[in-house]
Amino acid sequence: MTPALETINPEERDEMKVSVKLFVLGNGLSSIRHAVDMACSTLAVAQLDSVIIAPPPLEDEVVLTLEHLQPYWGELESLVQDNKVIAIGTSDLDKPLLEQLYLWAQVKPSSNQVNLASCCIMPPDLTAFAKQFDIQLLTHSDSKEILAEESFQEALREGIQDARADSWSPEWILRYSVIVKTRGIIKSKGYIIQAKRKAPL
Repeated sequence: MTPALETINPEERDEMKVSVKLFVLGNGLSSIRHAVDMACSTLAVAQLDSVIIAPPPLEDEVVLTLEHLQPYWGELESLVQDNKVIAIGTSDLDKPLLEQLYLWAQVKPSSNQVNLASCCIMPPDLTAFAKQFDIQLLTHSDSKEILAEESFQEALREGIQDARADSWSPEWILRYSVIVKTRGIIKSKGYIIQAKRKAPL
């Protein structure tokens, strides 16, 4: 992993908002804490202002439910309780599922991202619910599959000689942005990726 081009000066920390979106590709819940720790270490901060988690990957034809989300959300809640993260949010939840999560969660979602490709206009029921419970609705244009295993392996082949790329697969991807609060401009942004080597056949 290469270090961030620009860490955050401790004297400027209060002026910056550090936001991340986490895409968990494997099924390990420990990767959530590991990803947050890695982001804090890379950016030289003790705490992230917000973490949005993309829904966990599911097999084809499987519908996302609260039961799928609960372990991931529980892990995020523990990070809030440990003061590693201030606010946590979700992505691509419709109104019924967002409401179920809100009612169940100890630490309530502060935001929910909606994919621009799936709707040009925010669903009215989602908008009304978010307004009632002070949940910020954001938009995103991330593809359903943020990074295919084949694309990751191809990038490894191009970047590292003798990498034995076929034996590696991405475990999680974290996208971070550092925003100057008073001006609303992005000071820096980037990605952190964790990969693991598959067990030999």
